[in-house]
Amino acid sequence: MDSFLNATLGTFFTPRLEMRLFDKAEKFSREAATNGNLLTYFHEHVHYFQTLFTGYGHIQWSSYRQASGFTFRKWKEMWPVMGGPRIPLANCNTRLDVHQYAHFLYKVFEEQNKMNQARFITIPGAKTLDALKLTLITQSWRINPEITIAQRARELCTKDILEGHAFFLERSFGNQILGMPQDVAWDRSGVPDVYTAAYDWFVERCGESASELFPILCDLSLQISWEPLTPSTEEEWRASNPSWRFYLLTNALAAAPEIFIDMEGDWQERYTAFCDQLLERCQFKGLNQILSERLQALTDLEHHPGISPMQRIMKKALELRIEQPWISVYPTGTEVELMELFEEFRIPAVLVEGRYQAQSPVNADMVTELIGELHYQAFNDQLLGSPSASARHTNSIECGFSKFKVFNGCPFQVSGECIGRFDPRTGLPIALLHDSAGNIEGCTFGALFQSSGIRVEDLLVDYGARFDT
Repeated sequence: MDSFLNATLGTFFTPRLEMRLFDKAEKFSREAATNGNLLTYFHEHVHYFQTLFTGYGHIQWSSYRQASGFTFRKWKEMWPVMGGPRIPLANCNTRLDVHQYAHFLYKVFEEQNKMNQARFITIPGAKTLDALKLTLITQSWRINPEITIAQRARELCTKDILEGHAFFLERSFGNQILGMPQDVAWDRSGVPDVYTAAYDWFVERCGESASELFPILCDLSLQISWEPLTPSTEEEWRASNPSWRFYLLTNALAAAPEIFIDMEGDWQERYTAFCDQLLERCQFKGLNQILSERLQALTDLEHHPGISPMQRIMKKALELRIEQPWISVYPTGTEVELMELFEEFRIPAVLVEGRYQAQSPVNADMVTELIGELHYQAFNDQLLGSPSASARHTNSIECGFSKFKVFNGCPFQVSGECIGRFDPRTGLPIALLHDSAGNIEGCTFGALFQSSGIRVEDLLVDYGARFDT
């Protein structure tokens, strides 16, 4: 346990990444760490592994970039006919045809966002896809399956699968790696059912003796394909939605107890055969087929136009997963596999109390991507008409550090020289400069505009603009 603790909660230092821990920063230092804090840290890291090692993780990560990138490119193409860059999209109203096209761009992004939400959480008032009022899918297919646990019916959504998998591994980690007594490690006092519903239903259907197969079915549920891009049949929708996949895989296993894998001994040698047999029962693509499909997509992208530092990590993860198909699924059974994952795929930093703390050395390219992504998401939100209340009130532009409440991301905000939002007509609050080596100095948000060919002073902002409904 000591070796893992030292590797996991080492000295914190500056840059940043995408894990948020909602507690006091000092609780996550090596000196003050308790088993509970370590379990929380590990649980959140499982979600990082889910992103790196599954089709669902890759697709959800990249679909936002694709949808927002398409919107951004088409918005720029409209500048000549609307007298320059206007935001939000509803403010692109210099001509009726321009306004209608801007509304089309907004609806394209909205539709992509609704699809992603439907594949993640239950949406109040929408049990069938037609209730989402999509353009591409108008059928009345059920979004999620309904399960019954302890005489109570509830919808099962993908968040239940993600959290159920992370909770199972977190508690297994406490028991098998930290040496916590089983009743303590698996104590559920005060635990919301989003962490336990999928597991409880799985055990109800397949029996307590199959409980160790639960993380395998969670992972197989997340191994979705992006082909076809838009489902045209109910079967294709279910194959692309992890909640339905989990439901169907669980029922298939319950109906065929002879499909079993003994988790004692060298279960890894039997892993792929077990997975493919179960997937075939549900007429889903094989595990290697899904992993190879996602790897090929990144390989093609690497050749042209190139991949980012984060995508290189995702590609490396898939290469390992194809070589070791079981990796990241149930790593708490052996400390060796766990250490391999943390050494090779350690999340660079966490956000605690609104401040980033690095977890491992971060190269300059990764820092650039992370900061750029934060600013890009902030600007895209404002382009779509979703600024913060303060920015809306003043028709200001707000950077990613300010919008997402990252308090130590920018030295000029730390020093009080900049509040993170500004009237674009007056230009950047902190000048954008480049040193002799080409490194950016000054406002990193300004670098986003410069790289996009946008002169900040030309931005015309009116958050009061609306699309006709």
